[in-house]
Amino acid sequence: MFTLKTTFVLGLLASALTVSAFAANPQAEMKIAKRGTIIIELRPDLAPKTVEHFTALVNKKFYDGILFHRFVEGFVVQGGDPASKKVKTSDISDITADEVGAKYGLGSGGSGAKVPLEAKGSHTMGTVGLARSQAEDSGDSQFFFNIADNTRLDSGYCVFGKVVKGEDVMMKLRQGDKIESVRILKAKPDKKKKK
Repeated sequence: MFTLKTTFVLGLLASALTVSAFAANPQAEMKIAKRGTIIIELRPDLAPKTVEHFTALVNKKFYDGILFHRFVEGFVVQGGDPASKKVKTSDISDITADEVGAKYGLGSGGSGAKVPLEAKGSHTMGTVGLARSQAEDSGDSQFFFNIADNTRLDSGYCVFGKVVKGEDVMMKLRQGDKIESVRILKAKPDKKKKK
């Protein structure tokens, strides 16, 4: 039988294990003009090829200057189409997502490389999914933030990360918001390890 003290100690151990597991995953820092910063914990355990592809694009500064071109209230906000660099924020901020696609052709561009579908995670609020066309293995550079629980997407779309800081920033994102930069954060050395 557990005592209150034992339960407290077990709770601390569980928290420590969660922090350790969290710290083991890479993180990406996304700075959004006039909005703020979002920290994304990447999940190579769920989507190793997708995380590798996303990280490679980040390291090439592919996302710098790209706009979020799709916002659907209570569903998702999407970015990652390099063609959006040629569009002004004001051009797409006050029209529907469908009009953005029809008028500016946004939503179909990418880096030119595809990754296989890795649909293992759940699309809960705050997770990051990989956009794709009708073909399952067509995901590339476009991604979306789930701004609601969208678990109906679970079997057909890849979750490759989760917002761990800046969820308030994520919830304010709209069409036309510009990504200033995305960088992979360097892991901090464990201060407890002896040299």
